[in-house]
Amino acid sequence: MFAGRSDELVALEKTLFQTKHGNPTHFLIDGERGIGKSSLLLNLTWAAKGEVKPLENPQNFNFITVSVCLGPSHTYSDIVQSIASELSRQISAKAQVKEFARSAWEFIKKWELGGIRYREGAKEVLRDTELVEDLSFAIAESLKNLGSEVDGVLILIDEADKLPVSANLGTFVKLLTERLKLRGCDRVCIGLAGLTAVKERLRKSHESSLRLFKIFALDRLSMKDCATAIQRGLEAAKKKNGFDVSITPDAEESLSFITEGYPHFIQQFAYCAFDADDDNNIDVEDVQKGAYGEAGALKQLGLKYFEKQFFEQIGSDEYRQVLRVMARHFDDWVTKAVIRKEATAIKASTLDNALAALKSRGVMVAKPGTKGTYKLPSRSFAVWIRAYTQTEELIGGSGSETEEQTQ
Repeated sequence: MFAGRSDELVALEKTLFQTKHGNPTHFLIDGERGIGKSSLLLNLTWAAKGEVKPLENPQNFNFITVSVCLGPSHTYSDIVQSIASELSRQISAKAQVKEFARSAWEFIKKWELGGIRYREGAKEVLRDTELVEDLSFAIAESLKNLGSEVDGVLILIDEADKLPVSANLGTFVKLLTERLKLRGCDRVCIGLAGLTAVKERLRKSHESSLRLFKIFALDRLSMKDCATAIQRGLEAAKKKNGFDVSITPDAEESLSFITEGYPHFIQQFAYCAFDADDDNNIDVEDVQKGAYGEAGALKQLGLKYFEKQFFEQIGSDEYRQVLRVMARHFDDWVTKAVIRKEATAIKASTLDNALAALKSRGVMVAKPGTKGTYKLPSRSFAVWIRAYTQTEELIGGSGSETEEQTQ
């Protein structure tokens, strides 16, 4: 299903190949919500474990693969302990090294939450460097003992942008890679994925940490790639269901257009159109039903991604109207004068209050160094607002926007 992502898939598999041969290439995948970051990590996990055949490498890989997902409440020690615990489980799962795992990962038993080690009944708070020292030792010793039985270790951290700056993710990665290098351990690859904010978090944690990574900045898919993804989905459905479902050219174009190239949008809108179809031929009417039904694609995307920004953080429909105006410009910078000109029904004082409130709540972003210029935090948010409020423009429906669709 990875339409339009062949270059990234091949490049990520090359990081495994380089790591296997002692030249680890760490990577960072960044992009907006719904752009496909987690899916690429999942595919790489399968490839690293040898569960799917690589696109270019003639032999399947065999990495010890650990995936962790951390959140805003996690600390530096949480990062280390989460990775260490999952690595221990992955190594112990290999029957031939269970006995070894019990000794190599003995240090984990000495850890408690908060980075506390217990020695003969006395508490000892571990420093950050000691935590990484223990982890690097265990990884290096594990790979030394396993030898050629495995290709290496792949450490994946998804949604890395959610970690607070205080968790010092950049410092952790910098220290771990340095300690592994000093121990002669050169078969460990670290991969991160997150929203674009993750780069700034890494910089604030350690200025040079970004230099460690090869960065994959995911962009939206082309209309052609959107159509390819839709066709692949229908092919997969035919194999599972045993019957064929076709789609009209107009419906395929409508789906490709309304989703603006966001993979998760494609999946959601296409699935809902497929679900709305009752004659095994998806047409524009099915696209409309699937998009604007009571539990349709727009409702689902709103609940998953944008409900907090568009509804929970905003109590005034006039404030939401400001967002609708800004969505016409997608994620481009828009001046207050342009917003005032296009939001004719909103009083000047209300507009001032709306801009101040939306900015303070993080629903819009102010341009640094430029007074009175704003933009939405992501293009995907703008796409959803436009689709949610402008049926006629994006679907090509015959009627005008209804009150139900805008509420």
